[in-house]
Formats: sequence, structure tokens, C-alpha cells
Amino acid sequence: MERVDLVTPVEKAIRILSRLDIDFYDVVASYSRSLSVNIMGKGVKEASAQIDVGIGVRVFKNKGMGVAYSQSLEDADVEAIVNQAVSFAKVSQPDPYFKSIPGPSKAPEVPDLCDEEIVNLTLEDAGRMPKGMIDAAESVRSGAMYWGGFGANYSRGCLMTSTGVSVESEKTSTSAYLQPVYREGDDVGSSYEFDLAISLSEIDFYKVGKKAAEKAIEQFGSRKEESGSLPLILSPESSSSLFSALLSALSGESAVKGRTFASGLLGKQISPEILEIGDNGTIPGAIASSTYDGEGVPRKPLNVISRGRVSTFLHNSYSAGIMNIESTGHAIRGGYRGQVGAGPSNIKVKPGDSSLEEMISETKRGILVINASFPPNMVSGEFSTTIDEGFLIENGEKRHPVKNLMAGGHIIIDLYRNIELISKEGRTIGKGFFFPWVKIKQVKLSGK
Repeated sequence: MERVDLVTPVEKAIRILSRLDIDFYDVVASYSRSLSVNIMGKGVKEASAQIDVGIGVRVFKNKGMGVAYSQSLEDADVEAIVNQAVSFAKVSQPDPYFKSIPGPSKAPEVPDLCDEEIVNLTLEDAGRMPKGMIDAAESVRSGAMYWGGFGANYSRGCLMTSTGVSVESEKTSTSAYLQPVYREGDDVGSSYEFDLAISLSEIDFYKVGKKAAEKAIEQFGSRKEESGSLPLILSPESSSSLFSALLSALSGESAVKGRTFASGLLGKQISPEILEIGDNGTIPGAIASSTYDGEGVPRKPLNVISRGRVSTFLHNSYSAGIMNIESTGHAIRGGYRGQVGAGPSNIKVKPGDSSLEEMISETKRGILVINASFPPNMVSGEFSTTIDEGFLIENGEKRHPVKNLMAGGHIIIDLYRNIELISKEGRTIGKGFFFPWVKIKQVKLSGK
């Protein structure tokens, strides 16, 4: 595969910018190659490949920012976007919160982030990957209609700044997803399974397909339940949305400027002391790891929730500057197009002392939630969600599957503050994320 030179056009832009009367600037060039295979019906519907190459420039003058980018790395186009960004910066409204961009820092390289098998993967080879998932599902029970897919991505980047940052990155990722839908007359059994990884060898396609089918079959015979308030036991796949939503709300400009439900939670107790959440972008071979963040700041482990208390926001240089502290290394750069935000990397929830079996046996009546997402309104913190897959728990035993249940309330008041138990076991996703089973004391449910 031909290797696109990213360094030379970045250096050219830097040389031009260094001769101009401006305060700060950064230049980033990136290359990405994405292969995707879509499953629909009985098999593969389509396979596609996409390549994206470009260079972007950010310029700061008198606290005004100008951004320009191009999908061409030719000299004339590089010079043109430099001039555009400088022109925009000189007429932009000054941002009183802007202070600077980060300087250079050295960090040990995070290993095992690039898989040569993905780098060299052809679209033809990618098209064969999902077959193992479908074959596995068919071995459990044939006759399903399928939705899902397979994806593989390879990306490289080069970032240089006026403050001396000069970093290059290279990374791969892959994903697999399968949702079988079985029918018996008017009854439907449906579920899904997925996996994420840095390398192709780490995904067991047969296991994904087999588990998806087994979970789907369990959903036959689902029944409606009465409205009321019941305990919920959230699966790792369901609790992941709960914890990811909080860390996203604790990130960057929106958090420090009071624009999210979590803006006022710094230093506050939001849950029982059993809850501990960390974020670590330095885990070797993990899906959300990197040596540096989107601004060239070294990644580092961070305790975000300690004994139920919010310890920190997740900062890029801009939000950190507002609070007169250092960046936590959580800048997220949206490719070469100029957007720089902030957000979590590998989220790890500390395991608790309970087992799933104990959680169920100690519940007189409740819902075992297999598939539900809890994304709140990011301003108010209110949520309303459907429990797409779950089971009634009665007298300490898992009973029949449930359907048409909705849960609602406030993510902090009704969920975090009502965390009762956290499991010893859980699920590791992409080598970096870890989410346990979580029992919530009481949640308002709307049913029949």
C-alpha cells in the first residue's frame, strides 16, 4: 500500500506560518482508510472502502481563531489554507478565555496500537469476515434475519505547533456487530452482540455470532409489566452508557462553562462510596489508547470518581486554561478539519464486592436489564429510555423476558445516588474499558 507523506506538507505550512505576525498556530495532517461490510437479511449486503486525506491549520491572533483545511496536500493548496486561516484569525472575535496552546512534552510510547493485518487488509478479505458470525448464529438456530456489520480502520496523523509540539501517530481498530431476529408466529426473539479491538486476531467472530443468537432466543415469550418503581440490575453493556454519559458531561469547555448537568458536580458526592471510575488512555493495545491526546499532551491515568465523589473534569488546554490548571490530556481532535474538543478515553469502573448471582437472589422483585441505553439530556440530566431487553426478577430468581418498559428520571438523582451494589464480574471491551453489573435501588418504570 502506498504510504502518503504527511510530514512534508505540515512542515511547509509551519515554515510559512513562522514568518507571519501571528501568536499561535498548529498544523495537522491525517490519513485514514476505512473498510466496512454491512449485513442485512441473510448475509452481506454491501462492502465499501473509504480513504480520507487532508491538512488543517489553526491560527490565533489577538485571541481570535482562524481555521482552514484542504483535502489536498499539494504545495499551492497548503499555502492557500495557511493564508485563509491567518485572514480569518485577524478578523475573528477575540475569545477572552483563550490563553495558549500546549508546549512539547515527552511521553513513553504506548505499544501495540497498530495491527499490520488491518493495515494490509483488502476489501475482499473484509467481505469474508462477517461470514463467521452468521455461521455461528445459524449453528444455534437457523432462519434469522440479520443486521450488523464489520469495520476496520487504519489511521495516521502528524501534528506540529508554534510552541514546539511535533508528534506522529499510527493506529488501527476493528469492530463486529450482529443482530439476529427470529420469528415464531407473532412472537419475536431479537438481540445483538458486538466486539471492538485494535487487532483483527482479538475478535472472535464465531463467539459474537453464537452469543447474539443465544441472547435473541432468550427473548421469546416476553411479557408486559405494570408501571411502578422497581430495582434495576444493569448489564455491563447497559451500565456502559450510564458511566460514559457522565464522563462526557464532565469534559471540556461545556463542563467548565456550566453547559452540562455535571458542571456543578466537581468535588460533590454523587453516589455511594463504592463507586470508583478511572480513565486511562495509556493501556497497551487498548481501543481508546494513544501516546498523546489531540493537542500533543501526554496521556495519563486519571481518577475521575473517587469514593463516589467527582474528583476532576477531563480537560483539553482550552478548558484547563479557564480554570488555571494543566490539561489532563483529554483533547480530542476531529481529524484535520479544526475541531478540538475533550472527552474520555478508556473508562474503567472499579469492580465491587457482589456477584451477579447475589444481586439477583437478594432482589424480591425487579428487572434484570440486558439491553438499555441511558443517554441523558446533557443540559438537564433528565433521561427517558426503553428497556429493549430484560427479565423480570421475582423472589430472587430470573423469570420471563419483559417488553415495552420505559425508565425515566434524572441520571444523578435517580440512578447514581441509588447505586446499591457493584459486581465483581463485568465485561472488558477493547482491552481498555471495563464495566460491571450495577444494581440501582429504585427506578420509575412505565409499562402496561
